[in-house]
Amino acid sequence: MKILITGNMGYVGPGVVSELRTAFPNAVLVGYDMAYFAPYLTNATVLPESKLDIQLFGDIRTITADVLKDVDTIVHLAAISNDPMGNRYEDVTLDINYKSSVRLAQMAKKGGVSSFIFASSCSMYGAAEDSAKTENSTLNPLTAYARSNYECYYPCPKRCNK
Repeated sequence: MKILITGNMGYVGPGVVSELRTAFPNAVLVGYDMAYFAPYLTNATVLPESKLDIQLFGDIRTITADVLKDVDTIVHLAAISNDPMGNRYEDVTLDINYKSSVRLAQMAKKGGVSSFIFASSCSMYGAAEDSAKTENSTLNPLTAYARSNYECYYPCPKRCNK
């Protein structure tokens, strides 16, 4: 089994890689990341990427079909998830989070990848107000990150607040 993890060097990536390595010890784990924050890794006794078999570096906006060769599963984490950055650079956030995600999913389908796991957050539901949100709650994406992920599920700009 070969698993591609996009955005593996981000906030949740190392934890996902660790869980995958434990659950699938014989799988080939491949990371694909831009490595924006790699120069700022401090106090690490073991680099998170050491649990991978292969670490590739690149921009998700330009990932090529050859990266998907023999991949069985994609765990797609690559995204701009920082709200201030996403709101300031909304077009780039849309390119990375929405357009690149759709493109990657289309490439995966065409390339015969059997599973595509798209990671998001509950931010598509907006503020929690007085009660916890559930998957049946009304969607109310308030940030560029939330709107871009919303578009991956429901591609219609008229449905978003902005």
